[in-house]
Amino acid sequence: MPNRPADYQRVIDAITEQIRAGELAPGDKLPTYAQLADQFKISVTTAQNALRILRERGLVEGHQGKGTFVAENPPLV
Repeated sequence: MPNRPADYQRVIDAITEQIRAGELAPGDKLPTYAQLADQFKISVTTAQNALRILRERGLVEGHQGKGTFVAENPPLV
């Protein structure tokens, strides 16, 4: 059985690829934790962990009470 990426890594990879491909532009709002959990069939906690890692990498920014957005100058790693 092939190794499959951890659930949070699937979210990170998908969002990173959407940013790289220009499907998500700087300032675009990302889905909520609950929406990501539903979309990827993961827990809300796993979605939170994925977005936390994306924030640490500088790809997204969280704004209290407003949501998570693509960073204005995301590093294209």
